[in-house]
Amino acid sequence: MSETVHLALPYIAAAQAQKHVTHNEALRILDALVMLAVKDRDLSAPPGALEDGDRYLVKPTGTGAFAGKDDQIAHYRDGAWSFHAPKAGWLCYVADEDAVIAFDGAQWNLLLGENLYQNIAQLGVGTTADATNPFSAKLNKALWTARYDGEGGDGDLRYTLNKQAAANVLSLLLQSDWSGRAEIGLLGNDDLSVKVSADGTNWKEALVADRSTGRVQFPQGIVHPATGLEAPLYVPAPAADIWRLEASRGGTPRTYTIDSVSGANVTLTTASVAQIFGPYMRNHSAVRIWNISKDPAQSAWVDWDHSTTQFRVTNAADVAGWTNGETIRLGDPDPTGDNTLQMVAVDISGYLQNSLGAVFPQKGLLLSLYVSSSDGPATLNFSPSGAIGTAAGGNALSDGVRNQISMPIPSSVPSPISNSNLFFVREQLQFGATDITTAFARVLGVYV
Repeated sequence: MSETVHLALPYIAAAQAQKHVTHNEALRILDALVMLAVKDRDLSAPPGALEDGDRYLVKPTGTGAFAGKDDQIAHYRDGAWSFHAPKAGWLCYVADEDAVIAFDGAQWNLLLGENLYQNIAQLGVGTTADATNPFSAKLNKALWTARYDGEGGDGDLRYTLNKQAAANVLSLLLQSDWSGRAEIGLLGNDDLSVKVSADGTNWKEALVADRSTGRVQFPQGIVHPATGLEAPLYVPAPAADIWRLEASRGGTPRTYTIDSVSGANVTLTTASVAQIFGPYMRNHSAVRIWNISKDPAQSAWVDWDHSTTQFRVTNAADVAGWTNGETIRLGDPDPTGDNTLQMVAVDISGYLQNSLGAVFPQKGLLLSLYVSSSDGPATLNFSPSGAIGTAAGGNALSDGVRNQISMPIPSSVPSPISNSNLFFVREQLQFGATDITTAFARVLGVYV
């Protein structure tokens, strides 16, 4: 063997004359290859300006003095080029790229530098990556900062995340002791959502920003910071009457006699339907009535007036056992839960659906109240529950002349026939008044 295996350094032969020539050649090769650093690896032909000792990697396909020397180290010394073929595992520093490259036996590949680590299968920083988490990091702080203008950047920094389709999930999952507590992102659709959990299993949607309108929803409501109480939001809504009766009548409770029942239709012995349900209330309200001839009393909900003697209920099964001669009462019998004032329960799910497009447990209404009498003071009161001390409203003047007032009325009692909350209404006569002539409650807005 006349040269070394890895660097091809020439051996001094036994009894060789001029041993210094071989020795010096080996030193020249060592000088070229040990601590290998080249100026450039992007030249297929020798550069114009050269200095003694310059080294380059020949970029395929070499031409001129570099012809046939692809990927080899070109070493310029004493006015001539020498070439050295790399072997697998050789490392080289490329000065103009500030990068370290390695030869794999076929080509040079980036090992350290600006374009490092392409198509890496797994990367763990301070921890071990795996197939489920191919990029994993265990650390206490992380910093992302923009590359400034003058450093090759523009001062902006955008962190881009992408999912395949709208039905997929793109999120930032925040955990405590490996149990999920919050999730932010595009969660099964393209609206921005924020979800929270107390146990990592049961989740509640706290915020939704609509991707088309930019409008924000708070499905769980908003809490007042100082009290921890839920704060309703006021939504101006189309004006409509949820209670309007225009027939002369006494105060509530009032009673009527059944003449007949057919399916969902109930006929009275007198033309008194206008004292129970008025035409302005159609598609807006349902009013609870009670058959007090039953023991215990049975209830049904009136939602339409067919004529002066006949009305419809929402569910025929509620009146299936009702018959001629039994007594209907408008005004909840005492006791009925919190409704100790025996007020009339009103369901407004029809108004919510037809005016706002959805039925929901509203927190309250802003109402315009109107009441008049033929001969004295009469009152129209609303309440969230019918409990003592909860009724508020307006009254006709002492001579019966109409009076009108606007006020917010809260609501909290769930309706048994819809997903809305009930309101309770009471009509009263005072100080010798004999009737109420007209009374209505008109919705101006909804608290949600």
